[in-house]
Amino acid sequence: MFRFIPGFCLILSFSPLFAQQSSPPDPQNEPVYRVRTLYEGLGGLALMLGSTAGIESLRRKPDIDDATLIRLQETETGRLDRWGLEQDALKRFRGEDASDRVFNVSILLPATLFVSRKFRKDFLDITVLYLEAHALSAATYAFSPLGPRFIDRYRPVAYYDELSFEDRRAGNNRNGFFSGHVSTTAVGTFFFTKVLSDYNPQWTGGQRAIAFTLAALPPAFVGVQRVRALKHFPTDSVVGLGVGAFFGIMVPHVHKVWADNHRTSLSIGGGYSDGAGGAGFTLTF
Repeated sequence: MFRFIPGFCLILSFSPLFAQQSSPPDPQNEPVYRVRTLYEGLGGLALMLGSTAGIESLRRKPDIDDATLIRLQETETGRLDRWGLEQDALKRFRGEDASDRVFNVSILLPATLFVSRKFRKDFLDITVLYLEAHALSAATYAFSPLGPRFIDRYRPVAYYDELSFEDRRAGNNRNGFFSGHVSTTAVGTFFFTKVLSDYNPQWTGGQRAIAFTLAALPPAFVGVQRVRALKHFPTDSVVGLGVGAFFGIMVPHVHKVWADNHRTSLSIGGGYSDGAGGAGFTLTF
């Protein structure tokens, strides 16, 4: 049995007259992200509620008629997706259970950040950003041209003639593209890794590469299991991983850039000495 245990685990230059230099924020003393918590929190919540309602409506698509189910037996499938039709249909619930377990862990993964005081002091900002990332991912699935509202793609279960028509004809089986389970899992793991990286500016490029590679493993596992569960073709899972990773990374990144652009350090100095005393001043804002 696969078990996923989450564990990941302003310098100023000086001159006699003028100096200015920006540097990474110290997470211990200043916020890493610029967030308008009230407006963004309410907006993210509204978008999430609307997306949830949109996803529910997608599950009520009309049932697939028997003629279409028969026609699917003769439909050619692309080389990349052929593996989706080579599964053991009688073992599909094992894949579904395995994907659900990792899916649930990934959603809770960012909460482990708050074990550390460094993250706990920015609890509200990070929580709002996480809500936004999930809301945008869900809205992309529920309403965008990339999702099943505009694309009717039959799930692999609809192709398996060893299953009954009753199992295959449900309207929700039109919602194969893209995988919402994989995208939601990727939001959790990539958001966790991005925030961890932003709060540790001393990490090297190699350390970041390892961290983001590890972040891809849980959604990749979920993607494989969703194929085995006959819920999605491999390309559905790949696109879902890309969508979730994009929002998991870009939502905190945009707010980090916003914070950097509003952070200015300016030092102006001057003075004189006549052997008896001196004077000077420094201005920082």
